[in-house]
Amino acid sequence: MSTPPTSTPAPAHRGGRRAGRRKTDVLQAAVRVLAERGAEGTRFQDVSAASGVPVSTLQYYFGSREDLLIAAFKHASETETARLHEELAQVPDPWDRLVRIIETVLEGCRPEAPESGRVWIESWRYGMRDEEMRQDVLRDYNAWRTLIADAIRAGMDSGAFAAGDPEPDAIVILSLLDGIGLPTALGDPAVSMARARELMLTTMARLLQASR
Repeated sequence: MSTPPTSTPAPAHRGGRRAGRRKTDVLQAAVRVLAERGAEGTRFQDVSAASGVPVSTLQYYFGSREDLLIAAFKHASETETARLHEELAQVPDPWDRLVRIIETVLEGCRPEAPESGRVWIESWRYGMRDEEMRQDVLRDYNAWRTLIADAIRAGMDSGAFAAGDPEPDAIVILSLLDGIGLPTALGDPAVSMARARELMLTTMARLLQASR
């Protein structure tokens, strides 16, 4: 008697990959909702409507609304910094790297920008009241300061910058970016995108005595 054919079981990891992709799609939808409605206005129902994923599944993924918000903030920041890391790896000139960092932040702060600047501002507000979020925001700040400090260090090593102290200068530059990014995000007519970029690059060139 012949043995009936048996079907080959699907690899166990496929379901996990699909679930992982679905969760990533949910987080991207949550980031869009956060940018539009703010943290206080973001509910499971809103993310469900934006993602097409049932509320019950969102509760299974994240447990609570607060955990969903924190996961969405983290996804937004990690996605942006990973993308910027890849871009900067292709930019050999230290000054050009700093310019790219400046432009990335300011682009996200355009009033019509769909997500990044608004989500970043929301993360500050939420982090003031939530300890886990506060630690995430501080970790993000450290990642951005490291990118800036590494570029400054490379410029000093190559002689492109005649002055500089990487760590404190990175704090100053990032603080200036935050300071000019907020009125830009609010649409202050005195701080256009072009003006903000000009002020940042001029101040940074003076600070580092950059030869351009």
